[in-house]
Amino acid sequence: MFFLALFLILIIIWFVRFIINLSYMLALTIDILVIGGFAAYYGHHEWFIHIASGKAVYFWDGVLFVLVGFLYVAIVGILTRFVPWLVYVFHYIVAWIGTGFIYIFVNLTFFDDIGKLLDDSTMNCIAHLVIVSLIAIILFVKRVSIFNKE
Repeated sequence: MFFLALFLILIIIWFVRFIINLSYMLALTIDILVIGGFAAYYGHHEWFIHIASGKAVYFWDGVLFVLVGFLYVAIVGILTRFVPWLVYVFHYIVAWIGTGFIYIFVNLTFFDDIGKLLDDSTMNCIAHLVIVSLIAIILFVKRVSIFNKE
């Protein structure tokens, strides 16, 4: 079962790498959609319902989405040029979070639980974290190569 899950995870990672390979813009688009989407969702419920009414709330959602997109592109571009080590840390964190979500999704979808690799629960958790960390290195290397082509 473990090898089946690992095989499925590797297939999903390969598919994600294929999608990321399409272009630099696709990588930026995915990041902006996630970050901008979360910002607009938070802003919609926490800020904009207090300062606008009716359909105007959605206008402010769009404005925040665009603003976050421009800020993200500017910050990543500036940091890539002037502080590359910090961008490497950022890209590894993003790759690790994405890999973790995929790993958990595959395990919960196919096995209804995170697999038991070892008898000790602490060591089992550490083993899963090591697997996610190793798979995240693949996405990290690809993200860095994509964003350095800018």
